[in-house]
Amino acid sequence: MIPHLVPLAALLISDALVLLGHGLLLTLLPVSASLLGFSDLQIGLTGSGYFVGFVVGCFTTPIILKRVGHIRTFAVLAALYTVLILFFAWSQSFIGWMLLRFMIGAVISGIYMIIESWLNERADAKNRGSILSFYAMMNLAMITLAQQLLNLSNNNIPMLFTIAGIFLSLSIVPVSLTLTLAPAPVKKIHVNFSKVWKHSHIGILGSVFTGLITGSFWSLAPIYAKDSGLTTFQIANFMSAVVLGGAIFQIPLGRFSDRYDRRLILTFIALAGAIISAVIFVTSFQSFYAGAVSTGLAFLWGSVGMTMYAICLAHANDNADSADFVDIGSSMLITYGISSAIGAPVASAFMSVFGHEYLYVFMALSFASFCGVLIVRRKSHVLPVVATSNEDFQAVAGMTTQEAFVLDPRSDEQERHESDVEFTTEVVFSAEPDVEDEEETQAEPNVGDKTSGHDKPVP
Repeated sequence: MIPHLVPLAALLISDALVLLGHGLLLTLLPVSASLLGFSDLQIGLTGSGYFVGFVVGCFTTPIILKRVGHIRTFAVLAALYTVLILFFAWSQSFIGWMLLRFMIGAVISGIYMIIESWLNERADAKNRGSILSFYAMMNLAMITLAQQLLNLSNNNIPMLFTIAGIFLSLSIVPVSLTLTLAPAPVKKIHVNFSKVWKHSHIGILGSVFTGLITGSFWSLAPIYAKDSGLTTFQIANFMSAVVLGGAIFQIPLGRFSDRYDRRLILTFIALAGAIISAVIFVTSFQSFYAGAVSTGLAFLWGSVGMTMYAICLAHANDNADSADFVDIGSSMLITYGISSAIGAPVASAFMSVFGHEYLYVFMALSFASFCGVLIVRRKSHVLPVVATSNEDFQAVAGMTTQEAFVLDPRSDEQERHESDVEFTTEVVFSAEPDVEDEEETQAEPNVGDKTSGHDKPVP
C-alpha cells in the first residue's frame, strides 16, 4: 500500500496538520466557553452551530471548487480557519461564538471535501479500499493525538489557541508546494432521503440516534469532564480514550457484522452503549472516578459510541445497488449532521436542569431507544442470524463528507465517473412498499442456514 500513498504524501501531511489543530479545538472550545461563563445550554447551542455549518459546507464547497480549484480553495479555507481561531481568542460574546462555530463547521467541511476528493482522484479500483481505510485510521489517530496537546499548557487558553492556529497555518504549505495535479471539480451533493428510507429504515434511524449521541459528546463531554473534577491531563486522556476506543474497535466490529445480521450486532452495540453510559453516570458521583476509572470507561464507551454509525451505513448499503452508495451515504451524512445539531442543546438541557452527570443519562436513553427500535424491527422482519450476502464493511473516518462515499470501493466506478448528478434537496418519503414489506417472514429460520431466508438483508 505504501507505493500508492507516496504520491499523496503532501496531501496526507496537510490532512494530519489540519486534524491536529481541529482536534485540539474540539475539546478546547467547550472548555473555553465554560471558563467564559457560558451556560451548558449556550455551549450546546454553539455546538449545534458547528454541525449546522458542517452540513451547509457540504452544499457550498463544490461551488467554490468549481470556480478556483482545490489548491487555492484549501489555502483560503485553512487561512480562514486560522483567522477564526484568533477571533475565538478575543471574543467573549455568545452570539459571536455561535457564528464563529458555524463558520468553523462550514470551513472544516470544505477542507475534508477537498482532501477526500483528491484521494478519490488518485485512487484506482485496486487500492481504493486500502486508501480509504488508511485515511480513516489516520484521521482517528490524529484526533486522538490532538487531545494530548491540551497537556502542553495548563489552563493557558491563549497558548492553546495559538498552537491550533499554528497547525492550521502549516497545513497550507505541503498542499501548496505539491507537484501533483489537482483533481477535477467535485459534483454537488445529491440528497434523496426517500431512497435511503426505502432501502433501510435502520440506516436513517441509526443516523438520527448516532447524531444525537456523538453531537452531544463532542459539544459537551469536555464540560462534563471538567465539572467532574478531572484535571487537564485527565480530560485529555478521557477524550483520547473515547476516540481510541472507536479507532480500535471499528474494523473488528465491522468485520463481525459482515458475517451476521448487522441489526443484531447494532442491537448489542446499542445495549452495551446504554449500559456503559449508565455505569459512567453512577460512577461520576464516586471519589475514585477521576483518573484510571474515567479513562477506562471512556475507552469502552468509545468502542460502541464511535463505531455505530459506520455499521448503520454498511447496513443501508447492503440492500442498495453500487450506483446508489454515494446518494445513500450523502443522505445519511446530512441526517447525521442535523441530528448532531439537535442532540447538543437537548443534552445540555439535561445538564442544566439536573447536573453535568446527566449528560450520560441522555446518552443512555438514546442508546436504549435505538436498541428498542432495533428489537422491534428485527422481530417483525426476521432474517437468518448468519449473513451470506452482506457487502464488505468499510471503515469510516468519523464525520466526513460525501466525497468519502465516492472513494468507497463498493460504489460503482463507472457510474461515478460517467453520471451527471443533479443537485436536489427534495425530501420525499416514498409511499411505495419498501423492501421490508415485500420480504417479511413469519418464523425465525434456523441459525446457520445459509440457504434459507433472503438473498439480501432487510432494513
